[in-house]
Amino acid sequence: MFGCVVCNKNGLNEEQIKRYQSIYCGVCRSIKERYGNLERISLNYDMTFVALFLSALYEVEEHTSHHRCFAHPMKKKDIVQNEYIDYAADMTVLLSYYKCLDDWNDKKKIVSKKYGQHLEKFMPELKQRYERQCESVKRNIDKLTQVENNENSLVDEAINYAGMLLSEIFVYKEDFWALDLKEFGINLGKYIYLCDAAIDYKQDMKSKNYNPIIKLGKKPEDMKDIMTLFIGNVTNIFEKLPIIQDVDLMRNILYSGVWQKYMIAYEKGEENKK
Repeated sequence: MFGCVVCNKNGLNEEQIKRYQSIYCGVCRSIKERYGNLERISLNYDMTFVALFLSALYEVEEHTSHHRCFAHPMKKKDIVQNEYIDYAADMTVLLSYYKCLDDWNDKKKIVSKKYGQHLEKFMPELKQRYERQCESVKRNIDKLTQVENNENSLVDEAINYAGMLLSEIFVYKEDFWALDLKEFGINLGKYIYLCDAAIDYKQDMKSKNYNPIIKLGKKPEDMKDIMTLFIGNVTNIFEKLPIIQDVDLMRNILYSGVWQKYMIAYEKGEENKK
């Protein structure tokens, strides 16, 4: 369900790409230090955006270091560390655990079952530290699963639960920004759900897995307007927030990057694909 909230490197300069990579590497290193090497396979760009976004909103103090890793052994990488990057690492493991359960329930993937069992040992501590987030993710995944397994359910219900799934992830602490951040997460979650459905459309048609676009009797190309509505709500909230740090980088992600996988799959013409 995750992986479309990425930057469009064609619209960034070298310094911005380096900054983006340093946050990504920061989340990766935090996962390693807090959980272990194997758990780094959970790393995704969506939670990298959470780290970037919350770090900029709260203007947190950062620490930058330089390290090599198994993926880039020849050259040291800049790695940014702060409390919101650590939070994104925790949410990465949390969401990965529930995604494994979902993949096992839906598609009976043995690898997902085994990895989910491996991650399960971290859940008690995560639930203790992030009770609100954990309860929200579990509750909405359970409701989403029920809707997807009910032939008489409405697609709107599935989309809403998918949005709610991310709502509390963006609320690191319940403060002045909490309501805006929750609404931000809801709309981004709805967009991700439909984008993922569009990308998986052909595969789901063959396997007969639940897909909201198929359920509606539409094609991925038909969903662009509703997807634009959801991401438009996201950007409207974003532009009202007092964010200065990395603002152009995040605009690149929200206005362009999030569309890349969808455009490559369903927009015709070489210029659009570029």
